[in-house]
Order: sequence, then structure tokens, then C-alpha cells
Amino acid sequence: GEGVHLVANISNQNPYVNEPITVVYKLYVSPYANVYGSQETATPKYNNFWSQFIEMKEFKPVRDTYNDEIYTSIEIRKVVLYPQKAGSLPLEPLKLDIDMDVPTGQYDVFGRQVYKQGKKSVVAGNKSIQVKALPETGKPADFNGAVGDFEFKVLPSKTALKTGESLDLVVEVVGKGNLKLFSLPELTLPAALEVFDPEVIENIQTPLSGMVGRKGNRYTIIPQQKGKFVIKPLSFSYFDLKTKSYKTITSDEIELDVTQGDVVASSDSVDNKKQVVAKDEFAYIKNQVTFNKVTNDFLGSTLFYVLLFV
Repeated sequence: GEGVHLVANISNQNPYVNEPITVVYKLYVSPYANVYGSQETATPKYNNFWSQFIEMKEFKPVRDTYNDEIYTSIEIRKVVLYPQKAGSLPLEPLKLDIDMDVPTGQYDVFGRQVYKQGKKSVVAGNKSIQVKALPETGKPADFNGAVGDFEFKVLPSKTALKTGESLDLVVEVVGKGNLKLFSLPELTLPAALEVFDPEVIENIQTPLSGMVGRKGNRYTIIPQQKGKFVIKPLSFSYFDLKTKSYKTITSDEIELDVTQGDVVASSDSVDNKKQVVAKDEFAYIKNQVTFNKVTNDFLGSTLFYVLLFV
């Protein structure tokens, strides 16, 4: 009864830290109610979650059921959340004030239903997510917060070159998981190899199922003297949600064969580069991630209500 209901469907209420969950907000409208306006009176801030709203290009009213009664429903908002700490994390509710006409149960002289104007507040998503900590057992020393399913690659553009020439070395993670929320392993190079601040490579999408894509660093390296130089293997560790265990991928050792070039090696040969200064790419990841409010002009628009009752 009462014509209009708002429901928040949560995909998983007991995830691990940095395991994605989705919240889909759905509005149900009875065929006996006419909705002609709405105002959003409270918007969830998703404290202690990394959040990403999903762009909704189409809003499709569908025939649905609510409490075993026939309704029209429409998904009005979708968001992907990554919990940033363990424990009971509350979700703030989404609140709407709905302007609507509701039947009075009376009929006019022509037998038509008589409606009256009214306003109803609907609320959804006022729940708590029970977030599990990642296990301490088996946690690698180099674990840096990566959670998902990944591949790890360290690829040089060449391994034979002359002094004064440069090579590119790409350190890259590819896969599905919290790609925006962890840092990559850092290079350790012999002193004879001059290295510059990396070019960041990033191609990450966030569909409803969570982040997917690749991230990497492309380093420019210039040998300062001839000889054979070894770039030590790098390791990357992550928590695999499928097996609920940690996995470590270690790259191969890379040997560079550098012969004497015709010119003296100089960092001036590489434009717009800066030498690398060892630093922590992410000193920390905030437990509370704040995003600007995302307004959805479609909700409450004339087109929304025209579609809803087609």
C-alpha cells in the first residue's frame, strides 16, 4: 500500500576490505498512484568507502512486484563501493520527498476515481555493512593493499644498448580489483643507471562489477657507463578474492648489456624528465574518501515521470 516505495539493493553485506559491493536504488510506484515531483532531502556520503557513481544512460520503467503486488519500478541510482576499513560501517540513507496523487476510495458522478494531493517521504539504504579484515596469516611482507585478480609485468623496451642511449622500462599491473587504491613496486637500480620520474600509465574503468583495467609506470633509463648491469626482480602481492588467499608474482631478472657509445651519456638527452627521488607513492590511503555530490537531474524531471507511467 501507500503507493510509492524506495529500496536499496546491496550486493554483499559482508565483504572484505577493498572488495567491491554495489548499491542499486529502485523506486516502486503503484498503478493507483500518480507521481508528479520529488525532492532529494538526504544524500549518502559513503564515509569510509571509496565510491563511484555509475553513469545511467537509460532509465527503463518495468513491470515489477513489491510485497506480492503489481508495481512499476525504475532504477534511479547505482554506486560501486570499496570499504576502506574493517568493522561495522554504516551506510547513510537516501531520502526523497515524493509529490503524488493518491486515490481516496471515492468516485465522482461519472464513476471515476477521486484523487487527493499528498506528499510522502521514502527512505532506503539505512544499513550497516559488516566488513571483514584481510587475514594476517600468510600476508606477504610486500603486500600493499591490492585486492582482486591481477597480472604483473616488468617489460624493458630493449636490453642491449650503448651509453648515451635510453630504454623504457614498464612496471604494470593488469586485471580486476581495487586498481586505484594501491601503489606499484618501486625500482631498485645500480648506480650506473640513471632513472627519471616515471610516466604514469592508467586505463581503468569502473562498471557496476568494480574496477577493471591496467595501471603502470614507464621509466626512462640511461646507462652512464658500459658494462653488464642487472635489474633485480620485482614482486607484487595481492589478496585473491576467489581463493581467499594471498598471491605473489615475481618478475624475471633483467640483464642489460651496455657498450660504449659515440657520445658521453647525459641526462640532457631526455627532455622534460626529472630524476627519481625515492618516495612512497601513497603515504597512506584515507579511511574516509569524500566525493562531490553527484546530482541526477533526470530524477524529478518531466521526462522521468512521463517514462514512469508509460
